[in-house]
Amino acid sequence: MDRSPRQFGLPDGLLAVGLIGGAVALAALALTSPGRTLPEAIAAADVLACAALLVRRLRATVGALAEATHDAELAATRLKVLVEHVPAAVYIDMADPAVTDGGRLAYMSPQINGMLGVTPEELIADPELWPSFIHPDDRESAIAAYEAHWRTGVPLQAEYRMCTRDGREIWVRDEAFAMDDDTRSGRQVSQGLLVDITDRKRIEAQLLHDALHDPLTGLANRVLLRDHIERALARLARGREQVALMFVDLDDFKRVNDSYGHAAGDQILVAIADRLSAAVRAGDVVGRQSGDEFAVLLPGVRTVDEATATAERLLGELRRPIMLGARSVIVGGSIGIALASDPAAAADEVMIQADGAMYAAKAMGKDRFALFEPRMPIRTWSELEAAG
Repeated sequence: MDRSPRQFGLPDGLLAVGLIGGAVALAALALTSPGRTLPEAIAAADVLACAALLVRRLRATVGALAEATHDAELAATRLKVLVEHVPAAVYIDMADPAVTDGGRLAYMSPQINGMLGVTPEELIADPELWPSFIHPDDRESAIAAYEAHWRTGVPLQAEYRMCTRDGREIWVRDEAFAMDDDTRSGRQVSQGLLVDITDRKRIEAQLLHDALHDPLTGLANRVLLRDHIERALARLARGREQVALMFVDLDDFKRVNDSYGHAAGDQILVAIADRLSAAVRAGDVVGRQSGDEFAVLLPGVRTVDEATATAERLLGELRRPIMLGARSVIVGGSIGIALASDPAAAADEVMIQADGAMYAAKAMGKDRFALFEPRMPIRTWSELEAAG
């Protein structure tokens, strides 16, 4: 049976003090015992002095240990407060090839509940729960990023969408760094930070939209229209389909502005944009070149008749009256059509041809369309850019 002080839960420091104290007591007894010899007294005095020194040192060590323990506990508390109150979720992952994303969560901070509506305990208990929250369209790329992180040890840096428990869609930035392997299991360990970047992504999307769309009508601007033309030309299968580009210019629109004011003119431009958009197919693109000039791109037409039928339909929309309060205004327009069947054709060239055909339609009396012909006069690209 253990009869030592440890049996009663006494700390080692206190046990050592007790032992030294016993030695001191014995030395003191030797000094005061009758019949002691001088050498015995001197030896006892030395023991007493050494014991006293050891007691002082031990007390200092115990005090330092208590102070260090207090500092460590304080640091741990501060770290816990920091980890659980930063505007991001902190996690520790253990490599596990049996899990879809290659890792099994060992720790997740409470912030994840505010982001996804799921508790850390749920995610730790079910390792497949985390991958299930990744947006289906981003899951493959996110899993590939995780796999590369585990395989190579390079830091993980990924941005992807997640679906919250209540059905919302958020964007996150996931960054993780490899740590020393777990000594008990021998598995790789990774520590990461998950930040909600939904607001940033929303602002970026709005800025991109504004850079590529006309602020008045919301239609594609010249930059985006040119990109659509280049993509349509690149997708052409030689000899099977054509790209049709139409430039639509409103007839005598300056007179409308002079008669009704620029506010009314803007109202008419918005109405025209809506009509043109409603009159084309879902895959077609309507843009605003500048002022009262619009463009319509038909990415795939099989015949010239298909393009001219669309032009007739657009002219019909332009001829319909537009109501400005109690007043009825008819605008009308002229349309130039350029066709391209060669995937190597340049977007600039197609736009110049559509512009030339549009001016030919105006020269023929307006309120009509014209197909581009090589004999038609054209403006240079520099002149076309300057006019825009």
